[in-house]
Amino acid sequence: MNPKQCAIAHCFAHEGDGCTKGETKLTNCPQWQKTASGGSQTPTMATQADVRVPWSGSALGLADLLPLLPRARHMLIGVLGAHDAGKTTLLIANYLQLLRGKHLGTMQFAGSRTLGAWEALAAWMRFHDAAASPNFPPHTPRGTGRVPGLLHLALRNELDEFRDVLLTDAPGEWFAEWAINETAPAAEGGQWIADNADAFLLIADCAQLSGENRGPARNALRTLIERLGNHVKKRPLILVWTKSEAQYRVPNGIRNAIQKALMDNIPAAHEMAVTISQPETLLAVLQTSITQCWNADTASPLSASPPPIADFEPFYAFRGQYAAA
Repeated sequence: MNPKQCAIAHCFAHEGDGCTKGETKLTNCPQWQKTASGGSQTPTMATQADVRVPWSGSALGLADLLPLLPRARHMLIGVLGAHDAGKTTLLIANYLQLLRGKHLGTMQFAGSRTLGAWEALAAWMRFHDAAASPNFPPHTPRGTGRVPGLLHLALRNELDEFRDVLLTDAPGEWFAEWAINETAPAAEGGQWIADNADAFLLIADCAQLSGENRGPARNALRTLIERLGNHVKKRPLILVWTKSEAQYRVPNGIRNAIQKALMDNIPAAHEMAVTISQPETLLAVLQTSITQCWNADTASPLSASPPPIADFEPFYAFRGQYAAA
């Protein structure tokens, strides 16, 4: 027998995410008693489980955004870069600093609906005992189904303004394929981020750009910059030089080539360097990106002014309550 599912298409209560309607017991939700075809089902043991919140704490998929986005102004930060460039490490380092009470400028942590996902990744960067040293998070898998994976932070500033911030945690392979062919099926995730992000963090891996494969790494980054240049428009973008320790000194020729590509394709972009040994640099990058779109323009209201009257033709001159007396 197929596992029981809610009749609501975007409810994943059967996966343990909780009721979209907010019911603490699934059996109290009328939609849970129906099949997708509208028939009645007999409650199972799974339906008796108490659900405290209507989310699981895992990384968010597109369907999971439906109950979240209406509650406040929100922003999506697209984090792009090659495999193993430091995208996830940048995000987790910020999360760990927020847990220690650090602020992103004037913005402080106010909650998250993806605490489970944050903690699963952060566990790699914590000291568990004297014999075990922290490590970097594993490679982000391509995954299927509810992707792209979005990490969530709720932030509040000194003016008591509240924002929901969504951060993409996507595999580098998405962007490598999207940079070459944006219409390829495997590039759909990269295209979604390019279409929907409010700001971008483009990761430049100093370790790769200074190592044996620096030539291919430079070409791949330049190709990605050129592709982004067709999509960014006026949205903020920061080129983040990760792993900027002294031992990973990028040759001037390669650095200049990347900076030229950035200037030619995204002239309004900024550059920032970060290193895990200086956590404040990691906070500064995310703070700058979020600040740039904290007060992004909203949709302009319709003008209250009446349309002009075409006085050369009596019929067209009629404007209802705006008609001349």
